[in-house]
Amino acid sequence: MIDGYYNRFDPAKKYEKHLFRAGYVLQSSELNEVQSYAEDRVRGVADALFKDGDVVRDAQIIVNSATGEVQCQSGAIYLIGAVRGIPSKTMTIPTTGVVSVGIRLVETVITELDDPALRDPAIDVRNYQEAGAARLKVEAIWSFQGDGATGEFYPVYTVEDGQLRAKETPPNLDAVTQSLARYDRDSAGGTYVVSGLTVQAMDDLGTGEQVYSVGEGRARVYGYGVELKTSRREVYPVIPDLRNIISEPHTSTTVSAQRVDTGRTPIENIASVQITAEKTVTLTHGGFVGAQDPLPDTSVLSLLEVKQGGTTYLAGTDYKLANGKVDWSLGGAEPAPGSTYTVKYQYISEVTPTAIDDTGFTVEGAVVGSLILVTYSQKLPRYDRIALNADGDIVWFKGVSAEWNPQIPAVPDNVLPLATVYQDWSATRHVENDGVRVVPMSDLSAINSRIDYMLGLIAQQRLEGSASLTEAGQKKGLFVDPFLDDSLRDAGIAQTCAIFSGELTLPVTIDQVSLMPSDVSSPTSMTNNLSTVLEQSARTGTMKVNPYMAFEPLPASVRLTPAIDNWTVTSTSWASSITQRIVVGSGINSRVGIATSVQTLSRSSRPAEFLRQIDINFTISGFGQNEVLSSVTFDGVAVTPVAS
Repeated sequence: MIDGYYNRFDPAKKYEKHLFRAGYVLQSSELNEVQSYAEDRVRGVADALFKDGDVVRDAQIIVNSATGEVQCQSGAIYLIGAVRGIPSKTMTIPTTGVVSVGIRLVETVITELDDPALRDPAIDVRNYQEAGAARLKVEAIWSFQGDGATGEFYPVYTVEDGQLRAKETPPNLDAVTQSLARYDRDSAGGTYVVSGLTVQAMDDLGTGEQVYSVGEGRARVYGYGVELKTSRREVYPVIPDLRNIISEPHTSTTVSAQRVDTGRTPIENIASVQITAEKTVTLTHGGFVGAQDPLPDTSVLSLLEVKQGGTTYLAGTDYKLANGKVDWSLGGAEPAPGSTYTVKYQYISEVTPTAIDDTGFTVEGAVVGSLILVTYSQKLPRYDRIALNADGDIVWFKGVSAEWNPQIPAVPDNVLPLATVYQDWSATRHVENDGVRVVPMSDLSAINSRIDYMLGLIAQQRLEGSASLTEAGQKKGLFVDPFLDDSLRDAGIAQTCAIFSGELTLPVTIDQVSLMPSDVSSPTSMTNNLSTVLEQSARTGTMKVNPYMAFEPLPASVRLTPAIDNWTVTSTSWASSITQRIVVGSGINSRVGIATSVQTLSRSSRPAEFLRQIDINFTISGFGQNEVLSSVTFDGVAVTPVAS
């Protein structure tokens, strides 16, 4: 600050206002303090709505990811208690790493020497054209962190590897945004795609890296708005998890070149291919009888033929195979020492395959019917997920590889999954955009309309089917009643017959209900004699259950006859239902088997409002000797018992 400037403002002292008093000199410091008090109050309110670097109007930037050129638009940005206008500017930033693009506040003190217009303009006073208060000039200019410019830097945007991270579009009121985010999480989950943000797989790079394009769009992530103005190109160095397959066997079908498809695909690399090969070589017999002649190859399996001129030697009699050598120590015939002979044998050979792809390779020279042993690495499939966080960054979640049924990785609640990538490491790799998307009200209305339309079609179809079945006898101009139910009978005429089990029969009427005879007091059975099947007569001791013979008096018991009255009242225009109930089980018709049919045009049921009147007998017992009953009531009605 310039000389002569004093400002004693201290918010810790809790001074509320200046109290100017008459007769006392006005201090310049007091005027400076008044300004600082006003700024502090305004900033306290503004900071509750905004935070430094919030975009209030326009002030967008466009980044060229290839050259690093940034076009900064003019606009207004909130910084240290004030909304500050900012002019447009073009600058160049690094294209690698994370770069913060923002505003630098450059403060400059201006006096009457810098701006003569600051001198006292009052005419006809002694202070005319004299120096007065200086001015503090604050300029807001676009800049990026690390450019070496002077002034306090406040970040606004973040650029990562030439890609601009998403930022909430203006106005971004911090307090309001927090409240909206909390409400959005409580009501709609807070994490969903509003529009766009479609993920597509691009051509892979030559270095094996995968490239994906995330389209422009808007989303809510954990309650906060995230918007991508332009599509993004994301490159990921995706490395597959490998499984080593050791000595996988395949049967050779020909000695010439043949295709071998591995059992596990796709193939990352082939470590070795071993085949059973066959060859004929010429050997020189050793310098003494019974010598061993080494073969030129290791891992020899068998000797097929040993021959010199027209003489063929016998295996096991003349020679044998011993550790990759022809052993002549058996005492049989053998070539003369120092002479040459031919040997035909089979051995295991490691060869270099050709025409290698994701599923197999080509090999030649393997003996027909022998095994081809392949050692290779398989790329295990897995699911990866591409997601978006609240800062607008594209996040990659790697799944767990498994040969069968790999699982989709879980995503934290504060991250929005955009798509799932099925990594099968072949041309069939696909991307599924399975992110949660908001459904507009117009779409919901259209879905409800379609549901109503479908329900109408179903109801119409049911009516047509019901009418077709009900009026089946009248389709050809003939009236035929199959006696299935009463639906084809004339309800306007009294019907004196009943339909039951496909028959038209006389109805059964009920005049009197006969209950169980009173002489049957308990369940009875036929006369029988009990035979002992299993008996345990041995015992180890006895004890009295109630040695003091202490008993509570048993309460009196009441027995109703009948104890339960089950009865169904049917109100119908036909006598069929009653006839069915009486005929079945009466002994008149005897049938074996159970058949269930539904014959319902309209039916309703409810509990009977009143019980039907029947005679009930009751017996009371269990009273002590000389115990006198003063009164007996049944459901509040006094009755006179009769001694039995």
